[in-house]
Amino acid sequence: MLTEAFIASISAPSKPNTGVAKDAGIFLHEFQPLPAQRGLFKKSVTPPNCLAVSAAHIFAAQAEKAVVHVYNREQGTQEAIVPFPERIHSLALAASDTVLLLGTESGRVLLWETCTGRLVSTPTSHLQQVTALAADPTSNFFLSGSTDSIIHVWSLPALLSFSLDTIRTPIHTLSIHRGPINALITGHSASFANIAISASQDNSAIVWDYQSGKALRTYLLEATPISLSLDPADRAFYASYEDGSIQTIDFFDHPAQQDSATSTLRDPTLSHRPIQPSPKTRFNTSSAQNLGPALSQALSYDGTTLLTGHSSGGVATWEIAKRKYITTLATLPGPVTNLLLLPPTGFPSPPSLSHGPNFKVAAVVKPRLGAGNQADGDGGVPGGYTVNIQLRNQLNTPPISATTAHAAAARISEFEIALTHPTFPAELLNAGLVELAAYSAVPVPADFMALAASEAQMGAGVQSDGSGCGAGNGRVMESPVAQIKEMRAQLGALQRVQKATFKQLAELREERAWWIEKEERREARKRRRAARRREGLELGGEKVGNGSCKEVDGGAEEDEDEDEEMDNGDEEMGDESESEEVDSSSSDDDEELGDLEKSSGSEDSGVD
Repeated sequence: MLTEAFIASISAPSKPNTGVAKDAGIFLHEFQPLPAQRGLFKKSVTPPNCLAVSAAHIFAAQAEKAVVHVYNREQGTQEAIVPFPERIHSLALAASDTVLLLGTESGRVLLWETCTGRLVSTPTSHLQQVTALAADPTSNFFLSGSTDSIIHVWSLPALLSFSLDTIRTPIHTLSIHRGPINALITGHSASFANIAISASQDNSAIVWDYQSGKALRTYLLEATPISLSLDPADRAFYASYEDGSIQTIDFFDHPAQQDSATSTLRDPTLSHRPIQPSPKTRFNTSSAQNLGPALSQALSYDGTTLLTGHSSGGVATWEIAKRKYITTLATLPGPVTNLLLLPPTGFPSPPSLSHGPNFKVAAVVKPRLGAGNQADGDGGVPGGYTVNIQLRNQLNTPPISATTAHAAAARISEFEIALTHPTFPAELLNAGLVELAAYSAVPVPADFMALAASEAQMGAGVQSDGSGCGAGNGRVMESPVAQIKEMRAQLGALQRVQKATFKQLAELREERAWWIEKEERREARKRRRAARRREGLELGGEKVGNGSCKEVDGGAEEDEDEDEEMDNGDEEMGDESESEEVDSSSSDDDEELGDLEKSSGSEDSGVD
């Protein structure tokens, strides 16, 4: 059975609650199938964006203090209190939960390797405190937002590099907002087309292509967004407000999207046009007016239910499809400043779907500023650099033989490959491009000759007018976008034909091997018959009686049995014509054998 849980943290307790232990600040609740409290952690006062959860630990930056509390999830206790030179205002995990990002009050970002104790600091790039951090799924980039309205994009490998020549400055600076940054989230894709979304106190939310530093779309909201969450398919995001309401912003709910088969999110002509979402996209909050501002939120694994944490201490659930309030799962003793949903447990994990890390950080190593940063002369790993991790009981080992590897590859279906692929398989992308091209006016070629025909049409269009526009006879030359779509469609058709051809070649190879084996058996049978004939003739000249005839008859019966086996094999292969040839050849052999018997009988009678 699948089990899904969430972890919520509160700021200073604002009301007594007899049902909650004293000094409790972090709560572990089961979301489904049975909502109930499963654990709690004491002595923690956590501001917004200051909670990070890994598979083994919980990191909580304390309000108005320069310390981070580390809790062990397995033991349910506080493992360490880690001091830092200045106050921490945001946290995020990266690199398989082995690097903790910390946004400081002075505008720096600290990188703490929890399994080595190494602590790296970025230069002071923000003018004010860093209020939001977000790392992408590949851990190649992370974003930092500040109250100075600036967002920086950093390269995580460059900051963690031991080389002294590595550039440790932001690779991009996103400076469109005009107010403090409240929230930052990144998409779920591991490709170069991943997105990031930022919410600011200037009542706007911007969708970014953070790897290129470009703004894709700007949304003007009715109020100040406090927190954000992104749909699992990266199709929409949700914003929470001071009045406790939630709003859905769908990327595909755009007038230009109605006339296009592809997403217009990356259309450069629409990136500078702000969009104001319709008021109808706000959730109905008539049943949840007493919950207060929605300070945090989290989306369920399947994207059908939204959880929100409010200033009143309530954790509410919302139905995405109907945009309405469902119920209040829990009431905590303080404002719910952070809400994180844990990955669901209970899934079967065959080897083909096991893609998680093969280790865990059993105990964190406290940071030591400057430790492990002094690289060798050649820029290699320093001598005192030590990694403390715990390997899992079972490691994923590759197949040790070609047969095992082939069998393992055969068990993995195309769906599993697409499900576990970091981006999208090439075959799936080509098939999608061909389907999308079918919506346009450009015809999709079905064979190899379509490529030559398309080139001839394009050449005729160019020659129809001296300027190349074809205005003389009413024909218009195809645009480069249409030509690219046509070429992609042709490429997809060629790849499908190639795949079918390879499949046919494999079938022909198998059929050829079967026929060769069949002919070898037939030749062997003919050689045995010829040997029996010679043996019968020799025995017929020396012995008297019917003994030789019986032996020959016995050999004939064996040949008939072999003929029957060959006929049965032909029937199983569904080759009726070949079976008739085998029957005719066997009947001819039987007639020759009958003539041989008659001749041997006449010779025997002569000897008598």
